[in-house]
Amino acid sequence: MKKRLCLCIIMMNLSLGFSQNPVMELYLLGVKNHQEGNYKEAIVNYTLLIDQIDQKEIRKRGYINRGLSRDKIKQYDLAIQDFTEAIRLDSTDMASFVDRGLSKMHAGYIGQAKKDFQYVITKNSNNNMMESSLYWMARINSSQRNYNEVIKNCDDYFKINSKDPELYFIRGTANDMLRNFEQSIIDYSIAIELFPNYFQAYANRGAAKINLLTGDGNIQPSKKETKNACKDLSKASKLGDSSVEDLIYIYCRKEN
Repeated sequence: MKKRLCLCIIMMNLSLGFSQNPVMELYLLGVKNHQEGNYKEAIVNYTLLIDQIDQKEIRKRGYINRGLSRDKIKQYDLAIQDFTEAIRLDSTDMASFVDRGLSKMHAGYIGQAKKDFQYVITKNSNNNMMESSLYWMARINSSQRNYNEVIKNCDDYFKINSKDPELYFIRGTANDMLRNFEQSIIDYSIAIELFPNYFQAYANRGAAKINLLTGDGNIQPSKKETKNACKDLSKASKLGDSSVEDLIYIYCRKEN
């Protein structure tokens, strides 16, 4: 369960002359400060690096890493500017579009974030970045109640990574909202297979089974009919989900 790009240490060309070693030191100090949570210090390190070097790849990494540090302290507009500079230096690096999309999302520029993620998906040039972009598109579309789009995002995601329980849960929720209960039960079941203690998936699968029973007008199914659903609801409760107590009372404990 994901999905944030990590600050990566990309070692600079060790053939750089001795006079440029301070640049390497600035870069590594910035990485160290970022990893230790000293984001303001990291920003200073990367700013000095950017000001002192002309080499394209190093400047790009400086902008990317400074953008990641700025995002951490909620300087989203400045982070977006840094990722845009990185993209200007290398528009083939899909990671910068994902990073910029995340900062836009954090800033509340949801439409703009979707454009960055969709660009990565359309380019289809890097599976890892495609995976991240599809994940965030599914999350955003779910929050916007674009459930058919969520299902499409998840279907495309599973072509890259078919072992992510969270995305099966997200697709299951979308199918629930579209009243595709049989399919949502399948999605929650796969999520549980991949992550056996996924209590939210047990809760939702139990509720979907109840909805499947009551969808044809059978408002109060028998205990025999709800037995399977009640197993899921009980499991969710034992794993710590208190939200299922009302369903358990109505369909599992109350005499039918």
